[in-house]
Amino acid sequence: MNYDIVVTCAFGTESVLKKELRKMSFFDAKAIDGSINLSGDEKAVAKLNMFLHTAERVYIKVATFPSESFDELFDAVYSLPWENYLTKSSRVIVNGKSVKSRLFSLSDCQKIIEKAIFKRLAFATKTSYFPENGAETEIVFSIRNDLCTLLINTSGKGLHKRGYRDFVGAAPMKETLACALLLLSGSSAERPFIDPFCGSGTLVTEGARMALGIAPGRDRDFAYRHWDTFDKSVYDLSLEEARDNENLRKLDFAGYDIDPDAIKLSLRHAEKAGVRNYVHFQVRDVKELSSSLKNGVIVTNPPYGERLLTPREANLLYRTFGDAVKNLPDWEINVITSAPQFEKAFGKKSDANRKFFNADKECHYYMYNRFGNPSKK
Repeated sequence: MNYDIVVTCAFGTESVLKKELRKMSFFDAKAIDGSINLSGDEKAVAKLNMFLHTAERVYIKVATFPSESFDELFDAVYSLPWENYLTKSSRVIVNGKSVKSRLFSLSDCQKIIEKAIFKRLAFATKTSYFPENGAETEIVFSIRNDLCTLLINTSGKGLHKRGYRDFVGAAPMKETLACALLLLSGSSAERPFIDPFCGSGTLVTEGARMALGIAPGRDRDFAYRHWDTFDKSVYDLSLEEARDNENLRKLDFAGYDIDPDAIKLSLRHAEKAGVRNYVHFQVRDVKELSSSLKNGVIVTNPPYGERLLTPREANLLYRTFGDAVKNLPDWEINVITSAPQFEKAFGKKSDANRKFFNADKECHYYMYNRFGNPSKK
């Protein structure tokens, strides 16, 4: 069966996600309202969940239709072939949102959609008994300008939850955003890598997993795996492909932080993520940043001067960082921060920058010496 598929991602990462999709031979992908739309079968659903680094979730789109009244909403939902997606034992969870629409009561919309789904299932299966003791299936509705879109969540938990990060530091970054930053940099298995403000080690760990060819979904579960309406073999095939793609090799990947507890957390996560033997973590002040290796890459998420430091302390830290990287003239430097005066404090204007949101804060990703080519001083 071929599906309309919707892949969601964080603001600002759409172009990175589209590039990932093209590499996976999904050339028909189109960006619509902050998400990527494409088509594919069950194997495609499994592949997208397993291999996408920057996606937040993978959905099957059931339909889009006008919904200006509750009667119209009920009739449209009832007309859809829910028997293709659900069974009598499915535990149906309905969630959603409404923006600039006549139907704005989310609880009423939830009840009506759920009622219409089960009435359709009763008609299709010739039964009124639904034990709902099987796998959970989340139906997501989005009503915008009186148009309702219904989606089925194939991922379950957000895809940023890789399965290895059980504890987080004071200012954690989502794994999906970390991968977007890494993919925009020149990071690769062949180049040395340092995160001088590594915190709980997300950038180093995700960078190492990408360099080693470890699929982001290798160690986690997905909602579609438990559906009776889905071919159980598609997950096994995607996992087999993931394992075949792994290329374990020596890496020069390191993470430093001044906080010993952060380093302990980084080591824990690297161990659980399967990359402990390929990365190095060490307690080190940024003023001691150095490397004998050439043509490396730095990707880092330093304190913003909001929760961990005052703005003045953050600017002093950026100045120290800017002085330290002068010892790495052929290294590519990439920094994400919400600090508006970062470039001034760092002492150099970036070659390029992009806007992202990290933990709901508007940030800029400043890129220097892109791909190992120092800009003119």
